[in-house]
Amino acid sequence: MCLAWAAGKSDHPNHAESSYQKLVVDAVANGADELTAINAWMQQLQTAKTGAG
Repeated sequence: MCLAWAAGKSDHPNHAESSYQKLVVDAVANGADELTAINAWMQQLQTAKTGAG
């Protein structure tokens, strides 16, 4: 579901998936709260998209 939301948020199709892996999966593996990690990832994608324009 997260990756479907992110599909149009980046000019590079693999960016959302790779950043999700780094920011969410790795953070959760290290003991972070999953919803907090997802929220941070979503904010990063939104910031990157608006900052690119």
